[in-house]
Amino acid sequence: MDQLLDPPFAKDPPVKLDIPAKTLGLVYAVLGGIGAVFGLLGLLGISALATFVGGGTLLVVGTLIGLVGTALAAWGGYRMYQNDHDGKRLVIYGLVLNGLGSLVSALSYGGLGGWIVNAAIIFVLYYLVIISRFEGEPKIVSTTPPAASSGPPSAR
Repeated sequence: MDQLLDPPFAKDPPVKLDIPAKTLGLVYAVLGGIGAVFGLLGLLGISALATFVGGGTLLVVGTLIGLVGTALAAWGGYRMYQNDHDGKRLVIYGLVLNGLGSLVSALSYGGLGGWIVNAAIIFVLYYLVIISRFEGEPKIVSTTPPAASSGPPSAR
């Protein structure tokens, strides 16, 4: 789990963006909260459909896992917004649960193509959490040397 929370690219990520963790946490909290509400409504609909049609147990379980992951990511986002460094860990665990839930759901109906797209989106969200910085933390700086100027050297 340490590898997931502190990956090797965290110190020198390939794409260097200056993302404040507090702002990112607020976005995750709001969108995750909305997603959890709609996920709960979807879970109720899917469970009712599975009761009448039969089967679909794997789809219900996958949706439930995804709902828990979304709620956990929303809570972690709120904690990030409150400048709690532990919120990042909760968001990452929520994203992992969300990916696992979408995989279980995809296995229930054979739609692995949609899961691949979902996994790519989850990875982008994970990457943003990893490279985001709280106030007071060192910013990510580029390790590439500055470009040489093409003009004449300045006179002394």
